[in-house]
Amino acid sequence: MADNNKGGALAAGVTGAVIGAAAAAAAIALSDEKNRKKAEKVLENLQKEGNKIFKEISKKALELKDMVNKKASQTQEEPKKLKSNKKK
Repeated sequence: MADNNKGGALAAGVTGAVIGAAAAAAAIALSDEKNRKKAEKVLENLQKEGNKIFKEISKKALELKDMVNKKASQTQEEPKKLKSNKKK
């Protein structure tokens, strides 16, 4: 459960950073055409980096989910095996 919170906190942190950067870039962009172009590049790079991080977090979350499901199914099978061994 703690790992889920860490992933959520990381995603929230990334989202907050992107939103903060977007707000700062928007203020700069309004003042000058050159700055607007620079801000657009910065935002584009931030978006690409955010997408990479999001994909990595999603991949790790799916791996953890699969691992938990596998362990859960193994745990459910163990009592069945024990019961069948007792009957012999």
